[in-house]
Amino acid sequence: MKKWALVILVLVVGFAAIAVAEETAIEIVDQAGNALAIRQPVEHIVSVYGPGTFSLYALGAGDRLEMGWYVGFKTISQASDALHRLEPRLEDLLHSGDPNVEEVIARGADLILVDGSRHGTFADQMNALGVPTLQCLAETPEALLESLDLLGAVLGEDAQARADAFKADYARVLSAIAMGLSDIQTPDRVRVLFVGTDPLSVATGDMYQRLMIEAAGGLCVTQDVSGYWKSANLEDILTWNPDVIVIAPYGAVQPATLLENPDWQAVAAVQTGRVYRMPRVFAPMDTPVPESLLGLVWTADVLYPEKIGLDLCAEAAAFYAYYYSYALSDEEVAHLISR
Repeated sequence: MKKWALVILVLVVGFAAIAVAEETAIEIVDQAGNALAIRQPVEHIVSVYGPGTFSLYALGAGDRLEMGWYVGFKTISQASDALHRLEPRLEDLLHSGDPNVEEVIARGADLILVDGSRHGTFADQMNALGVPTLQCLAETPEALLESLDLLGAVLGEDAQARADAFKADYARVLSAIAMGLSDIQTPDRVRVLFVGTDPLSVATGDMYQRLMIEAAGGLCVTQDVSGYWKSANLEDILTWNPDVIVIAPYGAVQPATLLENPDWQAVAAVQTGRVYRMPRVFAPMDTPVPESLLGLVWTADVLYPEKIGLDLCAEAAAFYAYYYSYALSDEEVAHLISR
């Protein structure tokens, strides 16, 4: 009898420990300043925040997604072949537009990620319904690192280890760029124009692209322009007269669009042929996603090909293998390094 009593006691204590573990919560403050208690473990996630969706994959939590909004595309036909291979469930997960409370609840989410600049009201609704909703405001590299830290804290040890590794990788890349450019004074840095889905749609000084250019050692010629994707004219382009033009990795604009246009022939970047379209594997690398680290390496390599001691191929292969468990194909490597 004593033996069975001991067995029962062990079982009771064990079940109690499991129950306590399941009821534990991690308290954080999200990027909008809201205090949240997030029950552990987090197993079912809805990400209404497109960049945050890719952060989940990079932190090894993509398999916990129940619904996802993806930065860079809204329909299944717009997704890259690589992303289809990474996420076989993409057609079921993919959503766009305004989130629907009932649909999100039906997916059984125990954590929701939202854009704090757009979905504050929705976040309040979901928090009131008892579903912790983390608001992200990751519009700078520093804020991206902070968002990864927050997610790492609530998604478990492996996710936290990946967030820590990403911070270390980012610091290493910045250090390599700074070391390579230590002998170039600021006025002598390469002057860069970043254009979007139209040759005359330019990234401004308020955007992530400007910060990427500066981190890569360049000078953004539109640093004093405010707003979001401002329309310019040819007179503006000629006044800025950039040394390099970088084209966003979405839309129809290609280097030939500018290089073969008679109206652009007086621009320094066109005269020297230094017009490049940023490559893309999963997410657009010019947005606040983990892949923007590779966007930084690529930009530095474009601006200063003989100065930066970073091997783009090696960096990309290691990045995708660790953060996405994805092996780049020969075609994808060629795409990344093509000019």
